[in-house]
Amino acid sequence: MNKTALKNKMVELQQNIISELEEKVSTAHSMVDIDEEMTHDPEDYSHQYESGELEALVKNQLNKAKSDLSELVDIDFSEKSVVEPGAFVQTEKFNFFIGFPTVPFDMDGLHIVGVSKASPIFPFIAGKKEGESFEFSGKKYVIKKLI
Repeated sequence: MNKTALKNKMVELQQNIISELEEKVSTAHSMVDIDEEMTHDPEDYSHQYESGELEALVKNQLNKAKSDLSELVDIDFSEKSVVEPGAFVQTEKFNFFIGFPTVPFDMDGLHIVGVSKASPIFPFIAGKKEGESFEFSGKKYVIKKLI
């Protein structure tokens, strides 16, 4: 696994999330921006208010996504000898990137999921070395490869 390529893929995925949220903000903003001189129906004002709330919620998600991207870029992707943030962990069942949560994605024929330090699995896997095992949710995992 090329960790530079992995980082680039994860950054690309996060940038895609940001782009989608920016588009949603734009859509929500267009629903807020009604011509009040042409509008006479009180229901239109109600929809305008709801759209404004939606826009604010999506803007919060967008700001979080941008902050997350900054955190991702700052992760040390160098090779690791123990499971810690920045490690790629391959087991017989799953492949994990430690330190940044992601939806599962495929790369180099592997199905990978990002795991944050706040994830419930992190305490069970942290500090482990290649060849060691851990149990989580009643399942045993053996670390086949650690990069």
